Amino acid sequence: MAATAASSTAAAAAASNSDEEEDYEEYIPVAKRRAMEAERLRQLRLAKSAPSSAASTLPLPPPPPLLPAQASVPDAAAKPSLLVKATQLKREAPEVTATEQRIQQEKEVIENLSDNKSLRSVREIAKGIIYTEPIQTGWKPPLRLRHMPLAKANELRRKWHIIVDGDDVPPPARDFRDLRLPEPMLRKLRERGIVQPTPIQVQGLPVVLSGRDMIGIAFTGSGKTLVFVLPLIMVAVQEETLMPIVPGEGPFGMIICPSRELAKQTYDVIEQFLIPLKEAGYPEIRPLLCIGGVDMRTQLDVLKKGVHIVVATPGRLKDLLAKKKMNLDNCRCSMQQKHVSVANSWVSSCYLFNGVPM
Repeated sequence: MAATAASSTAAAAAASNSDEEEDYEEYIPVAKRRAMEAERLRQLRLAKSAPSSAASTLPLPPPPPLLPAQASVPDAAAKPSLLVKATQLKREAPEVTATEQRIQQEKEVIENLSDNKSLRSVREIAKGIIYTEPIQTGWKPPLRLRHMPLAKANELRRKWHIIVDGDDVPPPARDFRDLRLPEPMLRKLRERGIVQPTPIQVQGLPVVLSGRDMIGIAFTGSGKTLVFVLPLIMVAVQEETLMPIVPGEGPFGMIICPSRELAKQTYDVIEQFLIPLKEAGYPEIRPLLCIGGVDMRTQLDVLKKGVHIVVATPGRLKDLLAKKKMNLDNCRCSMQQKHVSVANSWVSSCYLFNGVPM
C-alpha cells in the first residue's frame, strides 16, 4: 500500500514538471531585445523602401517579447534624439559669415541696452523699480541759469563742443561762482590755477549738483575728477550739518576706481579740498581710501569712527561688504571711473550714479 502511494506521488510530480517545462519561456537580456527590435525596424524600413514585389518575399522577423514594465514605454529607437535633430537643423540652416554673425551680436547688445534699463541696477530691474524724480539736494542754480533760454544753452554747448542726450538737461555754467560752491573750495581752485571750468565741468557739475544721473565721457586730463568730487563733498557737508554722523555709520558717497593708482589720486584730490573747509569752520568730513595692499586694520579704525566718503577698488570693497565691516545703508551717491578706448584713442569716462539704493 505504501509503495502504491509513493509511485502515484512521483507520477504527479513528473506531470507537473512537464507542464512547467511546456510553459517556460527563455529569458532574453535587455540589450539583446533592443538589438532584435532595432534589426526588426531596420528590416521594416528596408521593406518600405523596396518595391512591393520584393517586399512581399522578405519575411519580417517577429518582434521580441516585451516585459510588462516595458509594454507602456514608447519606442525610443524609432524617434531621433535631440542631438540628432540639432545636428540636422545646423546642416539645414543657411551658412552665416563672420561679418553677419558680428552684426547679429551687435544687434543683440543694442537690444539689451534699451533705454528702460539704463542706469538701473539688477535689483531695480528685477523688482520693476523706476525712478522718475532726481535725488533731493540742497543745491539750486542761480536765477540767470534757471531762466536761461534753451536756444542760448544749446549755443553755449556748441561753442564748448558739448554733446548731451537726455530730458530736461540743466543749463551749462561758464563760471565756478555760478555753482554756489563754498568760498574755501573756490579759493582752493584758484590756488591750483583752475580759473575757468573745462567743457565736462561746464555741463557735468550742474547736472550732478541737481541730483541727476549722468554718464560723462571726456579725454584724460579734462578735469572729470572734479565733476564728481566737488558735488560729493557738498553732499557730505550737507548731511553732516543736518545730522552729524555717529561711529559706525556711513558712507554718504562712494567712488569706485578700477585701479589702486587712480583711487589714490582721487583720494588725494578729495583731501585737498577738505583741508580748507575744515580750517574755515565747516564740519569735519572723513574720507577713507579702501584699496588692496594696505593693512585692513587701519581702514577698519576709520570705519569705526564713521566715514562720509569712501574711495575704493572693487576687490577690497567686496571684501569689506562680505565681512560686514561696512554697510551702504546711508549711501546716496555712487560714482564709477572707467577707462575705455574709442576711435583708437584712449579716453576716460566717469560714470555717476546718484541716488542708487544699495
